[in-house]
Amino acid sequence: MAPLIAGNSRQRQSQAREGFIVITLTLPYPPSANRLWTRAKKGMRRSDEYLAWLDEAGWAAKSQRVGGIRGPYKISIQAARPDKRQRDLDNILKPTSDLLQHVGIIENDHMCEMLVARWVTSGEGVTVIIEPAGVE
Repeated sequence: MAPLIAGNSRQRQSQAREGFIVITLTLPYPPSANRLWTRAKKGMRRSDEYLAWLDEAGWAAKSQRVGGIRGPYKISIQAARPDKRQRDLDNILKPTSDLLQHVGIIENDHMCEMLVARWVTSGEGVTVIIEPAGVE
């Protein structure tokens, strides 16, 4: 049985034909995981940069009307380097996963069963591909 997938009618038709869908999103480049939190008077809080990105990327994700996946999922992230500085690819994984959960595309980021990430040489920002796990 295919996982429950929300989305527009074209996606639901695709789900009915193939048993699953693949969600593809284009998002702005996220802040590094090293800059998501900042010190506050009482502990830590989300940084202003992270809050601004969550807002911008959240609207970008919602405007693409991709639906969502319920249950375990696989994710592939393709990122274009925003500049010539050396960067750790894994620093974009957490903010991207948190955003997908925040906007309801995935139920919870702990349900990720496979994660693939790579740098690409063309395009801008981050392309995220999500599909139900267990579909080979």
